[in-house]
Amino acid sequence: MSWDYTETQQLLHSMGDLSVAPAQTEVNVLNVETVPPSPSLHLIYQTITSQHKQTQRESKKARVATKQLQVAVSKVAKPCSEIGERIAAIECRADALESDLGVVSKQDAMHESQLSDVQWKVEDFENRQRRNNLRLIGIQEGVEGQDSRAFIIRLLEAAVPEQTGWDWEKEIQRPHRFPLRLRSQQLTGASGTAQQQPRAFIVYFGNYLLRQIVFEKARPDARISGEGCTFFSRPDFCHATVERQWRLRQLISPFQEKGAEAYLLSPARLKTIYNGKIRVFASEIKAKEYLQSLT
Repeated sequence: MSWDYTETQQLLHSMGDLSVAPAQTEVNVLNVETVPPSPSLHLIYQTITSQHKQTQRESKKARVATKQLQVAVSKVAKPCSEIGERIAAIECRADALESDLGVVSKQDAMHESQLSDVQWKVEDFENRQRRNNLRLIGIQEGVEGQDSRAFIIRLLEAAVPEQTGWDWEKEIQRPHRFPLRLRSQQLTGASGTAQQQPRAFIVYFGNYLLRQIVFEKARPDARISGEGCTFFSRPDFCHATVERQWRLRQLISPFQEKGAEAYLLSPARLKTIYNGKIRVFASEIKAKEYLQSLT
């Protein structure tokens, strides 16, 4: 059905004195912001496809790297397991060695004690072999001439004139100079410098009683003279005993400075008295430890 504009005007005129103005069309203009054109779907598809392919490539590279890493780990895993086994074996051996070390330490202490006992016995045996010997100290070098035995006989006959009943030719045997100068034979001169005594004479007496008579007559604190020589005597102990005597003798003054009494006992022991307590030391180390403990 068609609509007639003229008929519409007539109808409106018949309804009233209305003036009908020609129809006008009003257009409202909207201010619309300009929006940039959207990318096309084809471009979006290409972008997504490109990113997907790149992701696939990176994923493939990651899988390859993972496989390589797995291969490397598998290669390292076996040596590592072997190293772990070896470390475990070493730890077991270390535990066994520690256990053995305890046993060895006990055995070492036992052997050390046994060795010390053997050394004491050997030293005592050697000293007993030397019991008939005397060391004559202070006789100048060279005065004996070529015949040491004849000189010592003359010296002792002159030094102990009251002993006329002895056959000195028979009793005096093998007199000779000591081959070495021990530290115990050192003297300190007026200038404070160390000086050497003449080497001691070692004389063997066939009779122990005669040896004791000469020893008592020629003690270090009671020197005797003969043949123009002044000398004294000491027992002829072995080298180890003489050295220990010398070391223990050096501790007498320090003990006295601490207010203790100290004496050297035969053959090589140090006796101390401090605050009424008596102690006897055969070892220089033990004596020094005790000295340091004194206040």
